Order: sequence, then structure tokens, then C-alpha cells
Amino acid sequence: MKQSFRSLALLLALALVGTGSSAWAVVSVGYVDMQAALTSVSAGKKAKERLEQEIAKKKVSLEKEQEGLQKEAQEFEKKAALLNESARAQKQQELQKKFLELQKKMHESQVELQKRERELTKPIIDSLRSIVEALGKEKKFDLILEKNEGAVLYAQSGTDLTQEVIARFNKKK
Repeated sequence: MKQSFRSLALLLALALVGTGSSAWAVVSVGYVDMQAALTSVSAGKKAKERLEQEIAKKKVSLEKEQEGLQKEAQEFEKKAALLNESARAQKQQELQKKFLELQKKMHESQVELQKRERELTKPIIDSLRSIVEALGKEKKFDLILEKNEGAVLYAQSGTDLTQEVIARFNKKK
């Protein structure tokens, strides 16, 4: 992202230099904090709430499974001295397999929740982008940047369009 911003800045600088000293072009630039807009619009809040409910549900299930496995491991440690070597090795292998399966489940749940987050937010982001595009045309901006870490080094306060994008989104819905 930083690289594309640098390329864009260089391209703008070259375009301005290429116009000659007699005709300096005025470039109108705005920016929008899409993450702030996403979390501020009503649909974004609902999506976040749904995702948090799904996360909580998965967390409870996985924590319950983890607690059961930890109890099983503690029981094994208490009784390990009473078991013969082959039974102890077999039980240890069994526990390792269960721990690996739990780790795999946790990873799969994380991937699934990330996918679910994209599913919930994509339509909202698409709608926000169309609002940004319309706003850019209406206000005659040459460029509107997405504000994120490192992408906007300086911006006048009047060029932040985030609140207007949020208001238009909420009015539209």
C-alpha cells in the first residue's frame, strides 16, 4: 500500500512538473477513513455485532473442548506412574493427537471467521465505495485516498470526507 501511494505521489508530481511553470495544475485531493466509516454506519455496526456473536459461540465451544483436554492431560499425569511404559506412551500419543486436532480446529475457526467477516462487510464496503465515487464526482475531487497508516502524510481538515460518507450511507439505507 505504501509503495502504491509513493508511486501515485510520484506520478502526481511528474504530472505537475510536466505541465510547465506557466500552467500549474491544481489537484483536489480528499481522503476517507474507510475503516472508521465501516464501523460507524448502522449496517457496519450490525455486521460487527453478528460477527462478535459468532466469535463468542465458537470461543465457548473451543474453550470447553480445551478444558476437557486439559483435564484429561492432568488425569494422565496423575496416573502415569501407575501405567506400564507402552500404555503410557500410547496415552501420551493419544493426547498429543487430540491437542493437534484442537489446534487445527482453532486455526480453521479463525480462517472461517475471517471469511465470514469479509462476507458481512463486502456489500457495505462496496456501497461505501460507490458513495465515495459519487462524492468525488460531485465535489470535483481529482483524487480521494483511503486514509490508513502511512497512506496520508498530510491532509487539510476540510478534505476528510469520512463523516459525509457515513451520513450519506445512513441516509441511503
